Amino acid sequence: MKTSIVRAMCSAAALLSLCLPAAAQTIDYGALEQLFGEPVTTSATGKPQRASDAPVSMEIISADDIRKSGVTNLPDILQRVVGLDVARWSTSSADVAVRGYNSPSSPRLLVLVNGRQVYMDHFGVTSWGTIPVELGEIRQIEVVKGPNTALFGFNAVGGVVNIITYSPLYDDVNNVTVRGGTQHYGELSAVKTVKIGDKAGLRLSAGGSNFHEFDTPTIASNGSGPFTPMRRSFSADGLIQLTDNSQLGAELTKVHTRQNAASPGFQSGSSDFDTWSAKASYTANTSLGLIEAVIYHTDLDHDTKIDLNSNVTVAKLQDLFKVGTDHSFRLSAEWRRNQMDSTNQRGGRVSYDVYSAGGMWDWAINEKLSLVNALRVDHLKLSRSGTFAGPISFTNADYDRSLTQPSLNSSLVYKPTELDTLRLSVARGVQTPSLVEYGIMNREGALWTYGNPKINPTLVTNYELGYDRAISAIDGTFRASVYYQTNRDMKYNARILQLGNPTVVMFDNAGNSRMVGAEASLKGKIDENWSWKAGYAFEKIKDDFSSVTAEFQHSTPRHKVSAEVNYTNGPWEANLFALYVSETEMLRGDLNRFVQVPNYLSLSARVGYNITKDVQVALSGMNVNKSEQRTSSLRTEERRVFLTLSSKF
Repeated sequence: MKTSIVRAMCSAAALLSLCLPAAAQTIDYGALEQLFGEPVTTSATGKPQRASDAPVSMEIISADDIRKSGVTNLPDILQRVVGLDVARWSTSSADVAVRGYNSPSSPRLLVLVNGRQVYMDHFGVTSWGTIPVELGEIRQIEVVKGPNTALFGFNAVGGVVNIITYSPLYDDVNNVTVRGGTQHYGELSAVKTVKIGDKAGLRLSAGGSNFHEFDTPTIASNGSGPFTPMRRSFSADGLIQLTDNSQLGAELTKVHTRQNAASPGFQSGSSDFDTWSAKASYTANTSLGLIEAVIYHTDLDHDTKIDLNSNVTVAKLQDLFKVGTDHSFRLSAEWRRNQMDSTNQRGGRVSYDVYSAGGMWDWAINEKLSLVNALRVDHLKLSRSGTFAGPISFTNADYDRSLTQPSLNSSLVYKPTELDTLRLSVARGVQTPSLVEYGIMNREGALWTYGNPKINPTLVTNYELGYDRAISAIDGTFRASVYYQTNRDMKYNARILQLGNPTVVMFDNAGNSRMVGAEASLKGKIDENWSWKAGYAFEKIKDDFSSVTAEFQHSTPRHKVSAEVNYTNGPWEANLFALYVSETEMLRGDLNRFVQVPNYLSLSARVGYNITKDVQVALSGMNVNKSEQRTSSLRTEERRVFLTLSSKF
């Protein structure tokens, strides 16, 4: 108790004096939550702040939100955030996009776990089942909307999902979850924290699940048909307090999954993922500022219709420091090495090195006005080695190419009163082509698919005005934003170079696109037992593409409306969530045509009962209002019901 109070007092002193910003992965979030009375973030600037005070459009999903929802996976909880689009292709696979432009293997979202990138560089995609975290070890999920490459790092063009787990040093989290349900679902997961004196901690987590696919038939693009999905995951995360001013962290993860995913051509295909990662970090509070050094390596073996082996190594160094009381700065440098075997026979390897430098300036102009500017420059060096195959006569010299692109974030935050916050921002993000888009060479019968060494990155520019107001009468908050976004040189994979025998298609730039959008949300409480929230999102996209297969203006829903109610009374808990999505039109590759996805209403619900203080049983369901309904162009989504028994120890 004494230690917690001291940490909270230190956090308060740091905030009130605006002294050195805190390192995002080493702060005591629990002490800060007690201080603010709500979840806080440090990821945008390094300074602890409420989401409403951050210079970016951000929503925070708490551990309590995750538990009360009754969901079993990350896409289902992210679907409850206003402005996010989730396309569920199967029981085991979904794609998530921020503010439209969703597609199979969506490449526009940067996903981090404690600062480590977990989206996959070969397709530039996030396979949510391969993320090495159990829901029971997540402290909060920060959802950042819009391009934020300069603030958050490589490829953060559509948005950022930053998953923060409980600290092995500051938190003591131990739990076991057993779950069963429809689609023959079975899951077992556990989280264990081991304290080594007062200076070190280790958090271990493991989980496994098996289940069946939705019954709706669909043709698999690799001809193997659907199989029974499964997931196995293990993670070890340690943190040591070396001195009063320095910490050393280490992380090791391993995940194996089988799933029925959607290919970029909107076809269902069976995929087998094996991925492992290792990470080390060092943080020190020095006379030069708060210095953080991180290095991590991730290796992926993706067995689908193409057997792809890829890996990425990233080394980062940053320094956060203050000049006077009003100016905070962050300087950073990063090197990353991505490489992938470019053919099934592994006769060639495509790779790139990216050298990055960035800086952030956080200026507290006065007590009501602040300005945050961030700039990052990425220099990419593309290369290839090995042999070639197929009818196109590329050479390794064609891959001797360099690209240099800047990204920026600038945000002015004005608080005219204690209740109101205005945010005006402009951002430019850079979406680098994936390794597949640069260099894949694959043959399926008479069809050859080629990467393109001349493909250009997509440049995303966003202009946004946001407004937040705290409403004491309902103990809640109103949030709204309007934005305009342009996308230059968007990419697609269906430019036909040759018809006949063989047929050749190649990745290329499709053209430009622009979008206008608006979001609004309101949340509050009725009394101690009832809480609620409601949201609306509007998105209108206009494409200027050379190929209809890359169309987003009809596949992005124009309107989304959501509402959620929570009820607590003694040992009982209840949650009801409703989502309405307007009609869309999506491509379906195995039918070679667009499929109408009608507007739909989906209801999710949960009822929980605390048997004891530490043991809870819950019944939850997704899409409970329909036995099945179409929510994408592939399989129709079925009702899913789960019985969960969880215990803290």
